[in-house]
Amino acid sequence: METSIPTFPTPIVLGVFLALAPFTAFAALRLNDKLAWFLLGAVWLRYLMSALHQYTYSPILAGLSLNALASVAVAGIGVLMLDKRFLLLKALSGIYLVILVLVASAAANRYPGAFGSLAKWAYLTALAMITYELLRRHGSTAIFTALLTVFLPPFALQVLSVVMGLGKLSESDGSICFIGGYNHEAAFSIIILTFLYCVCFLEPERPKLAFACIPVVMAALLLANYRTSLLASLPIVSATLFFGTLRRFAPSDRPFLIIVLCLAGALLLYAAGIALQGRFDDLYMTLSRSSDLIKPPEHYTRAEEELLSARAIIWSRYITAYLNGSLTNYMLGYGPESWEDTFTLYAHNTFVSALYETGAIGLVSILLLFALFFRLAFRTTRDRRLLIVSAHTSFLVLNLATMPLWMIEGNVLLALTLAYTMHRQVTHRHPPILEQLRTT
Repeated sequence: METSIPTFPTPIVLGVFLALAPFTAFAALRLNDKLAWFLLGAVWLRYLMSALHQYTYSPILAGLSLNALASVAVAGIGVLMLDKRFLLLKALSGIYLVILVLVASAAANRYPGAFGSLAKWAYLTALAMITYELLRRHGSTAIFTALLTVFLPPFALQVLSVVMGLGKLSESDGSICFIGGYNHEAAFSIIILTFLYCVCFLEPERPKLAFACIPVVMAALLLANYRTSLLASLPIVSATLFFGTLRRFAPSDRPFLIIVLCLAGALLLYAAGIALQGRFDDLYMTLSRSSDLIKPPEHYTRAEEELLSARAIIWSRYITAYLNGSLTNYMLGYGPESWEDTFTLYAHNTFVSALYETGAIGLVSILLLFALFFRLAFRTTRDRRLLIVSAHTSFLVLNLATMPLWMIEGNVLLALTLAYTMHRQVTHRHPPILEQLRTT
């Protein structure tokens, strides 16, 4: 078993992706839309480049990696292909606010690291709007069914890693993570989580497919063994299974069914808690001692330093460094990506990272971003509202112990979620978003 990053030989990675590429190409052909080719190709390319991390993660030009350069290219091409009116939608106001704060922080600190961060937000915006336009043209069933094909190579690589015993030792407790030769279990598990979102968004139209795929996805997340993604999957999986089952029974039978489903869910959670107790012991300990952990990092004991895979002390270091800054740092932080000059590990929390890099103003902008997303989710059509709210809840949970907005894989996940949220506001009622397009 590997103690460092497990890596497949390049011919195996390329062979798997190219062998399964015809499925994605056929899906794009069926849609017969250049934007569909772009969306499927962009996500497929990202997952391929992530699997070839030994080549794509190192800086090659102006401090940017091949991954970063590809993201800039995808964002630029995506914006050129878009109907520019989509970029004026109010649903993007939270993203534009974050971008404005990033630019202000970089200018105030004279820090050049903003370009990489801005590229990620541009990538997110372009991919979200292209997905939204495709959903309006073809409907959610056609688009999310086509998107399922781009996940075949990562799943195949994970199966190969299990068969070949190419696992990675977890940094926290020595348990095994099977991540298909990818760079880190966080990025790989977010890919699997994105597949789960696509499946859950398909459930109302294709329930048999969704109910068949969900156990497979949960098994893949367990094999990836990244606790944050496992916890983040619970809201959207629970909502999909609960309301998907409830929807298929007569209203008169639903009160009794709700009781049965709640009892069954409680038993499943209890059984899962017993089975995974070893992996979540430090989470229970952290929650029970949370008030004791609010202190400078030098006051942490050796046992406290290990809690949550060292996340507690990482957060303490970031917050302490922020509090030791100047007034400019209080307001606008130390600059986007500035953590790389001070810390060896990223913050493992979107909100802590925002506080350090962009200060109190940046933290408020991120909080407003999530608030706007939830506001948008609660304004969707009634038949999809709880599913979409649960999707945003899962994404929020993910941000509490890792940083999906810092990873392109997380940008893909949020882009698909945001696009679907906007689409469900348009489809079945008088559409505020569509009216914006008409009057812009």
